[in-house]
Amino acid sequence: MKEMKALVLTAGVGNRLRPLTANRSKSMLMIAGKPVVQYIIDSLKENDIRDITIVVGHGKQELMDYIEQGGDEDISIRYVHQLEQKGVENAILCARDELGDEEEFLAVHGDVLVEPEMVARALENHETQDAYMTYLVTLVSNPEQFGTVKIGRNGMVERLVEKGGPDRYVSNYAVAGLTVFNREIFSLLSKHGTMERAIESVITGGKRVGAAVWEKEWAEFTWPWDILKANRIVMDRKLKGHGTFIAESAEIHKNVVLEGPVFIDEGSIIRPGTTLHGPIYIGKGVYIGNNSLVRDYASLCDNVHIGYAVEVRNSMVFERVKIGRMTYLADSLVGADAVIEAGVQLWNWRPGNQPLYLREPEEKIRVPMSKFGAIIGDGVIIGVNTSIYPATRIGENSVIAAGCIIDEDIPPDSDVRVQQNLSITKRSDSQSCE
Repeated sequence: MKEMKALVLTAGVGNRLRPLTANRSKSMLMIAGKPVVQYIIDSLKENDIRDITIVVGHGKQELMDYIEQGGDEDISIRYVHQLEQKGVENAILCARDELGDEEEFLAVHGDVLVEPEMVARALENHETQDAYMTYLVTLVSNPEQFGTVKIGRNGMVERLVEKGGPDRYVSNYAVAGLTVFNREIFSLLSKHGTMERAIESVITGGKRVGAAVWEKEWAEFTWPWDILKANRIVMDRKLKGHGTFIAESAEIHKNVVLEGPVFIDEGSIIRPGTTLHGPIYIGKGVYIGNNSLVRDYASLCDNVHIGYAVEVRNSMVFERVKIGRMTYLADSLVGADAVIEAGVQLWNWRPGNQPLYLREPEEKIRVPMSKFGAIIGDGVIIGVNTSIYPATRIGENSVIAAGCIIDEDIPPDSDVRVQQNLSITKRSDSQSCE
């Protein structure tokens, strides 16, 4: 297979994933201890693609700092800045000076969980089908939310339709975020403006656009629950069938119960009476207090601190979060440097299992899960004994005072407190002591 360069698109804003993407690129969302962009880079390396151009925009500094701190000498990474986030077409055109001389290149969307086999599948099918361009595609049950392709009997793409709602999809085959492009894509996008019209011109011109089908689980980061799905996919791949990993420097008390596969990284401390029910991921320098329960796809990033008798289930907890004693956290997402004080309850269902909805500016989006908790932004502080309704967003850097019941989204940088009306009266049935 001939050598190929890669173009990784990471500039998108990711409004539907806020508040977790308020300051970071979607490619810097954490999945089982690593950002999405690291999974992409690792998958490219495993396929001997070591020359990578990354289009950066929103959240670019954190992403660039992370990659540079990694210092991988086996790869060459260059950055192209998309000054205004004007979509995928514009992002690709921003890389024209870097890749315009290449006969072909692999484009990877930075909001997709990429596995090495996905890259291999796209490249192999492109070569064996003798295609001019090739899309990796996957079957989905909700095609109206994705760009889709119509595939002919010869396995070639007959039509590409971009995202456009319930009347726009042409099949259940969604574009899965990896495409082998011919360099002609630059001139076609300049001429036609949209990817849909550019690919239509390729097909009507008699050139072959291949479809490499990915039949395994797949995750694109559009909604907050997609993070939990990706976390589950990675943990299944990392732990199931591979068993438990405990770093030598981790301190696990003899009275800790281990059930199922767990990953515990360096310097973590697990106190007595705690149960770890895998699959779960525990990063570096994590502290879990006595009598806690961490279970079922919980993912704790580096330097998370958990107090006494806390339960965490199927949740993604970003770096340096502090969770106070006797708190319940399930099916939720917690941004970096948040503080959740004692006794906080993150509700993840409504009585009678009523449907859950995420509130968007102009619509309500039904959550495709019977249980889904809160989305808490970076730097949020939640006071003692606060309760938060399911599918609720808490904007970054907000402070919620003790004892609040939160049943609506909280904007960023908010100060939230309950106004208590204290009433003290003499009991009518009281009797004096004589």
